[in-house]
Amino acid sequence: MWAQTSDDRRPLHYLTGHVYGGQIEIHSSKIDHFRGVQPYGIGIDYSWKFVSENAYSLCSCYPSLGVSVNYWDFGHESLGKAVSTLFYVEPVLFSPLGADLSVRAGIGVSYLNHPYDEESNLLNVTYSTNFAFPLMIGVSANVPVDDRWSVRLSGIFQHISNGGTNQPNLGINYTTLGVGLQRKLDTRRLPPPIEPEPFNPNEADRGFFLTLSGGLKEPEGSEEKASLMALSVEYLSQFARINAWSVGLQGEYDNSRSGSGFEKKSRLSLTAGHSFLLGRFTFNQKAGVYIWRGHSTHASWYQYYTLDFEMAKRIGIGVGLKAHGKVAEYLGVRLLFGF
Repeated sequence: MWAQTSDDRRPLHYLTGHVYGGQIEIHSSKIDHFRGVQPYGIGIDYSWKFVSENAYSLCSCYPSLGVSVNYWDFGHESLGKAVSTLFYVEPVLFSPLGADLSVRAGIGVSYLNHPYDEESNLLNVTYSTNFAFPLMIGVSANVPVDDRWSVRLSGIFQHISNGGTNQPNLGINYTTLGVGLQRKLDTRRLPPPIEPEPFNPNEADRGFFLTLSGGLKEPEGSEEKASLMALSVEYLSQFARINAWSVGLQGEYDNSRSGSGFEKKSRLSLTAGHSFLLGRFTFNQKAGVYIWRGHSTHASWYQYYTLDFEMAKRIGIGVGLKAHGKVAEYLGVRLLFGF
C-alpha cells in the first residue's frame, strides 16, 4: 500500500478556505480609542507540502510553503478594510492523535483603504499609507476528515505597518482565531513518516555571517523620507534539526536623525536570537540591546524579525522588520554573506 515511485515524492498541493475573528491589541495609549474593536476576515491559501526524504530530514516532518490571500474588516470606520497577500513557511511540530500541529510564519504586502488623514481621518494613527507590510506568526491544527479533506483551526498574531516609511505608523496588532476547510488537490496519499538519521552535532551548521541592510523611514514630525543603513556580524550555531541560536553585533546609520556628524546618527547594539532553519529559508527572531546611541530611541532594546533565502552557498537575500516594543521602526532589505 505504501510503495512509492519517484513521482510520489513531488510536492502535494492544498487549497484552504478560512474565516477569522479577532481582537485589536492596544499597544499604545494613542490608540486606546480602538479598545474592544474586533476585526474579522476571510481568506484562501494555496500551499505546497514537500514530501521528499530531503524535506523530511530538515524538520522530521513534511513542511509546507504557501501563499495566503485575506480580506479584513478591522471593525472600526477609522481603521477601514484591507486585502493582504502573504508568503509563509509552515513546519509540523508534532502529530498527536492523528492531527498535525504546526507553526506558521509569514510576511507580505497589504492594501488598506482608509489611512490617516489630518482632515478626514485623525483617529487612525496606526497607518498612513495605502500599502503596508503584514507579518504573522501562529500555530495551526490540521484535523483530517478523510484522505483529501481536513478541518483547520488556527491562532495567529498579526502586525501591519508601513515599516516607518510614513508617519503616523503605530501599526495594527491583532490576534485572531480561525476555522477553515482544507482540500488536497492531488489524489496521491501523503507518504508515511520517515525515520531520519539522528541529528549529529558534529555536522551542525556553524559560522559567521556579514549582513548589509537598508531601508527608508519617515521621522515623526517630518514628511521627508530618509535612509537607514545597517551592518552586522553574527555567529550562528545549529543545535537541532531546524533550530539554531545566534549572537552578533550590529551598527546602524540613521539619516533621519537631525544633527551633523557620524556619531549623532549612529547606534551600536548587541543581538541574540533564535532561527528556524527551513531548507533554503531561515526565519529569525532576535532581540537587540543598545550599547551606544548617538541619539535617543523609543527604548533601550528592540526586536528584529527576518526572513532570508539562500540564493547560493553562504549567500542570501531577505527582508527584516525592526520594532521597539510593538511599534515598527523600519522595514529593510538584507544581503548576507557567510564565511
